[in-house]
Amino acid sequence: MAEDVEKVLMGEPWSFDRHLVVFQRYDLSTPIKDLTFDKVAFWVQIHNLPYSLLTMEVAVHLGESLGVVTMPKDLIEMRGGNFMRVRVTIDILEPLCKGRHVDFDEDNEGWVCFQFERLPNLCYWCGHLTHDDKECVLWLRSKGTLSVQD
Repeated sequence: MAEDVEKVLMGEPWSFDRHLVVFQRYDLSTPIKDLTFDKVAFWVQIHNLPYSLLTMEVAVHLGESLGVVTMPKDLIEMRGGNFMRVRVTIDILEPLCKGRHVDFDEDNEGWVCFQFERLPNLCYWCGHLTHDDKECVLWLRSKGTLSVQD
């Protein structure tokens, strides 16, 4: 049974009908009302890094800017060809981060793009995973007049 729990938790993110389902380890001592279902682990792809920066150290450093990094048993899982992957537990109550401005060296800088694997529905207006576009407070307040530029 403990192996099954680990398998389920390692299989994150879970979804039903493209909506995020959040699981939490429970120790039987915390009151149910105090449980918070606000963290989910995702594999995050890091794109647009120069070849010299396609390292585990850089991937972990950038991943830590998103949340708590979990190292895989097999480090080869972090390599994705021309990108790096890192498993990050993120706070789903915050908007997803699409990327970061990075100094590659003293003379070069650029934008690295984050792509979340197995991403369920998310709100394109505010970037949250807790609702979709049509349920967004920003969309509802605008009475349907929100545009991509907004």
